[in-house]
Amino acid sequence: MSISDRESGRRPGGGAEGAKEIPSTRHRFVAAVARSLDRRCGVRPGDRLIAAVSGGADSLALLLALTALARRSHRAYHLTVAHVNHHLRAEAQGEAEQVRIAAESLGLECVVCDVDPLARGGNLAAQARRLRYESLAEVAHRTGAAALLTAHHGTDQLETVLLALVRGAGPDGLAALAWRSTRWGIDIVRPLLDRTHQECIDLCGACGWKWSEDPSNLDIGKRRNAVRARLLPLVLSLAPGLDRRIHRTTDLLRESATLIEREVDRVFTDAAASEFSRAALASAGELIVGAGLRRAAARLGSPLDELTREVVRPAVDAIMDTATRAPRLFQWPGGVRIDVRAKVVCISGAAT
Repeated sequence: MSISDRESGRRPGGGAEGAKEIPSTRHRFVAAVARSLDRRCGVRPGDRLIAAVSGGADSLALLLALTALARRSHRAYHLTVAHVNHHLRAEAQGEAEQVRIAAESLGLECVVCDVDPLARGGNLAAQARRLRYESLAEVAHRTGAAALLTAHHGTDQLETVLLALVRGAGPDGLAALAWRSTRWGIDIVRPLLDRTHQECIDLCGACGWKWSEDPSNLDIGKRRNAVRARLLPLVLSLAPGLDRRIHRTTDLLRESATLIEREVDRVFTDAAASEFSRAALASAGELIVGAGLRRAAARLGSPLDELTREVVRPAVDAIMDTATRAPRLFQWPGGVRIDVRAKVVCISGAAT
């Protein structure tokens, strides 16, 4: 392993404990990040970038790699570190300070965003996630950044795929995280999808940087944590290195999902239409009909996470059962109605 650019000073999470190191751009981890940024993530030289850093090993490894690359004149990224303090744990303030110290030691600006998901009510994890990304997007917009970079890696990707399998997701859900996607009005880039959590730990350890551990990750009462603690080790014991390779499968699934979406666009041509030829839908096939109905229902107010297979499948079966001409009505979440008649299928919302 090649390490360069030694620095002295305080380590994140500790006092003055000797030299910290920045990895060389020749380091395997950093070189892989460079390839992903160029080939998959669409990041260009001179781009202004926001690095989302929680203080954990994953985001710290991303920050170290980005810092090493940004110092090369042919890349010259303009980096800003952003940290979101959710104020949900006693350690939160200290972790925010650790990130600030780390950014400062690397010569980078650090923006700390304070949010209060408890004040919003509802599902705490969902509120925390929404506020986190809204805050990060605001930083990106304020600084004129081209993209927000997060440290989601291949191990996260494999966990997400396993969770999608557990809930019976289709191709879009199984495609999991994309290398680059747009949400909250900002492009979100994930250049570590072919790296693993262990590789992030190894890089931080080799470079002498300390990181924070979130104790809530040990709560196996949460489904993702249970998958991480119980199912993931079994899968990796059967297929070592799958978390480094899983992106090959998810990339293909994402391409498949894109093709399905195009076919849905063709079959459900008019997004504002409420009536469709039943024969045309039946000839398109079950996969396209299911995806089209879900999209139409979501536009009319059905929450996507409630449009499960158990909800959607009966309506699809009714459309495909062309031998039965009797009308059938399906009530979906959010007041959406799917009315399957002899020759047409009508989709309406609560207000229509």
